[in-house]
Amino acid sequence: MTGIDVVDCYTSQTIQFSPAERGYTVMPFLPVRTLLLTSALSVSLVAAGHARTFPVPETAGAASPLILSTTTSTQASSQIQEGAENFISSMARRALDFLGNAQQTQAQKSESFRRLLEDNYDMETIGRFTMGRYWKTATPAQRTEYQRLFKKRVVEMYSNRFSEYKGQKFETRGARAEGENDTIVSSMIIPVDGTPEVSVDWRVRYKDGRYRVVDVIVAGVSMSVTQRSDFASVIQQGGGDVQVLIDHLKQKI
Repeated sequence: MTGIDVVDCYTSQTIQFSPAERGYTVMPFLPVRTLLLTSALSVSLVAAGHARTFPVPETAGAASPLILSTTTSTQASSQIQEGAENFISSMARRALDFLGNAQQTQAQKSESFRRLLEDNYDMETIGRFTMGRYWKTATPAQRTEYQRLFKKRVVEMYSNRFSEYKGQKFETRGARAEGENDTIVSSMIIPVDGTPEVSVDWRVRYKDGRYRVVDVIVAGVSMSVTQRSDFASVIQQGGGDVQVLIDHLKQKI
């Protein structure tokens, strides 16, 4: 049995998946608390209800066109990476404050998380990516319904686990360019009980003057790729019908 080709909507590159990856999630065990904190740390910028932007300043000074072009491009790239790291750091600081706020009710935290996803995550891109190759076969109505259910499912799934936060700390460890538009911000989640630290990479996209998260990679495992594998399994078990996934999500909410 041969593999299948899927177009990665992050990079527009074609990725081949082996038969083993077509219907099963290949993922090492990660504690639920780790997955919770990864998402919950992103609950930030809630007070304002909007994503914070870190403008990329223009480069001034006289130089030859070639040198100026190269210098400007390099400096802009460096500034975008720095801005992405600042963006994640700001999210984490606010999220830690949010998670430790015993005065907020569960409903208030869920609403804050919903606003966070809408304002700071590119949920349209993430949702399309997690549907994988089946996005092309879905009707416009199915795509719209799927995106609505996907966002609602994410909010409910993680909001129900906010109580599992136990004082873990968070540190960023640098950033690097990924393709033309993305930055990978590396970070660590540091437990207070002495257990091993967990690496978390954030894929941040700078577009239209703002930063938005498009993926979170925990201990080397992409949450988006994992979710895509899960959804592909559901659709395949339903005979390749996208509606089966939509009905599945409805049952989960």
